[in-house]
Amino acid sequence: MRLNKRLGIETVIVSGIFILLLTVWNVVQGMVLTLQHVPQGTQLPTSGAPSQVDFGHVASGSGLMIALSVGGTFLFAMAYYVIRSYIAGKSKR
Repeated sequence: MRLNKRLGIETVIVSGIFILLLTVWNVVQGMVLTLQHVPQGTQLPTSGAPSQVDFGHVASGSGLMIALSVGGTFLFAMAYYVIRSYIAGKSKR
């Protein structure tokens, strides 16, 4: 099997966009949760996000989670490349 350079670059770009969108989604979701959170016994703030938030935990970047994230991204990229190669091969025939 011969690797297609253009398709490989496209795969890297699509994987990067996927990671970027996932990161942006997590940030926006965290902002929305922070804005909607009301600590017990306090009134709603008049405007903006509260300066202190009293929920959640600090996630540590364990080696297993990093390996799973990198592996998942690699599998996504492989699947994308294989599917695009198959579609490109079918359209040439």
